[in-house]
Amino acid sequence: MTRPFPDDLLGLPHRRDVPFARLTTLGVGGLCRWLFEPTTEAEAQAFVRACVREGLPWRVLGGGSNLVVLGDVETPVLRLAFPKLVQREGSELTAPASHGHIALAEAATQAGLSGLEFASGIPGSLGGAIRMNAGAYGREWVDVLTRFRFLTPEGELVERAPEPGDFRYRGSFLTAGHVVLSATARLATSDPETIRAQVAEYRAKRGTSQPLSRRNAGCIFKNPPGQSAGRLIDAAGLKGLRVGDAEVSPEHANFLVNHGQATAAQFAELMERVRSRVLELHGVELEPEVEIWRD
Repeated sequence: MTRPFPDDLLGLPHRRDVPFARLTTLGVGGLCRWLFEPTTEAEAQAFVRACVREGLPWRVLGGGSNLVVLGDVETPVLRLAFPKLVQREGSELTAPASHGHIALAEAATQAGLSGLEFASGIPGSLGGAIRMNAGAYGREWVDVLTRFRFLTPEGELVERAPEPGDFRYRGSFLTAGHVVLSATARLATSDPETIRAQVAEYRAKRGTSQPLSRRNAGCIFKNPPGQSAGRLIDAAGLKGLRVGDAEVSPEHANFLVNHGQATAAQFAELMERVRSRVLELHGVELEPEVEIWRD
C-alpha cells in the first residue's frame, strides 16, 4: 500500500506475502500482500471499521474455491479463522462462515439431518457458499437457510432471516464489503444411511463428470438462461484447448484446470479465448461464475 496501516489494524492477526496458490483451489495467482485472519466476530468487525475509517478498500476470501486471482493483490484481504464449531438445535445446524462446506454437509449426515446432501461435493467455506448461493442437483442454499449473521460494509453486525430478493442464482446481496459471519440451516430428520446413499450418488456423479484429479475453481461460467455453459463450450470444440498449463477440461468443458504450473496470464488468456469463441459461434455472451481478482 502507498500509506501505512493504522496500529489498531496491524494489531489484528495477519500474515504478509502469502501465495494465492496456497489460498485457492485453482492454485493460481500472485501474492496476497496483506492477509488478515480474525478469530472472533469482534476482530472481524474491528477490521472492517478500521478500513472504513481509513478509507481502505478490502476483499473477503473464503475457501478460495470459486476464485481466479490474476496477479498480486495489495488490497487487504480478510479471511475468517473462527473456531470451526457446529451447533445443533432441533433440526437446525449453525456454523461459522469459516467452516468447510463439505465438512458441514458431513456433520449434517452424521446428525441424521437431511437437506445438505447437495453440498457434499461443493468445496470452499460456508461463508462463500452463502455469498454465492451455492447449489447443485436442483437445490441451493437459500432453500435451507433460515437465518444468518453478517457485517455490513460499514461494520454493523446484523442477524436476520433471508428476505425476498436477497438471493438469486449463484449470487446474493452479500458482496461489495459485506462479510458473512455464520449461517443456520433448517433441515429434516432422516435415516443417516438414506442420507449417505444420496451423498454417495451425488459424489459418484461428480467423480465421473468433473475433473476432480486436477486443481480447478469449479464451473468457470454461469449457465445462460435455458442453456448449459458446458455444452456451449463443448459444441464450440474447445475441450482440451490449452494455454500453457491451463486447459479446458476434456471431462467437463465448463471447468478450466491447472496442470501444475499454470500462470495467471495463461488462465486469463484461456478464459478470453473460450468466451470469444462461444460468442462467435453461438451468439451467447458467457458471464463468469467465478470471482476474478485483479488489483
